[in-house]
Amino acid sequence: MALADQHVYLNQRGTWPGKITLRRGWARAEARPWNDVEPMASLRLLRGGSSFLEACAGRLMALGAPGVISPPLPSSARRSWEQAGFTTYVDLALMRKSLDEAGSAPDHLVVENAECPLEHLLAIDTAAFPPFWRFNKEGLEEAMEATSRSTTLTIQGSDGNPIAYAVVGFGSAISYLQRVAVAPEWQGHGMGRSLIRVATRKARATGAKVLLLNTQTDNEPAIKLYEDEGFVRLPEPLTLLHCCD
Repeated sequence: MALADQHVYLNQRGTWPGKITLRRGWARAEARPWNDVEPMASLRLLRGGSSFLEACAGRLMALGAPGVISPPLPSSARRSWEQAGFTTYVDLALMRKSLDEAGSAPDHLVVENAECPLEHLLAIDTAAFPPFWRFNKEGLEEAMEATSRSTTLTIQGSDGNPIAYAVVGFGSAISYLQRVAVAPEWQGHGMGRSLIRVATRKARATGAKVLLLNTQTDNEPAIKLYEDEGFVRLPEPLTLLHCCD
């Protein structure tokens, strides 16, 4: 697959290892390093089929990425990726919460903080997650821009800086809890629960009927917390697919 790009023209905008856009005719994809620790590429397909995906993966590996990872995909969206040579890498639990009821009030002061510097949020993220699952700047921006509207929720420490945060993306019927992170020294105090509750209320206020999230299948504390807050784990997981040279 790494040789596919030698035979198929691709237009590239941007310079790897920065964020780049790849085009061929009407087909388009965006790629970036997975994060600041894992050098594999994150590839997001906007338009195109399996031959375009294969060419994109070939280009990224020719540029130095040791492998390419897809976004979390349902089974219905995997065919083109699999035809391009991608295979299962990690399954993620997909969870759903009905927004028929407003839900419980938070136990902490949670504020919308759209102007919070990204470096403050990234510091929390780096401390809270294992290396593979950490956001870099591009990953956090991608989560914030994945829907037409989103908000950032924070809980602040005594110095006014955030010690926990969440990103919520709003859709007309479905909203998405894109991220919840609590600084390790503040974990166990219910801050994640408060963020989830406010995210639920914000999503419901926009008219959404459902709130979705995904998390690692082995993250049992997180799954239990989400279940306690009314989320139901759906039977079909999402899957990260990958290919390598």
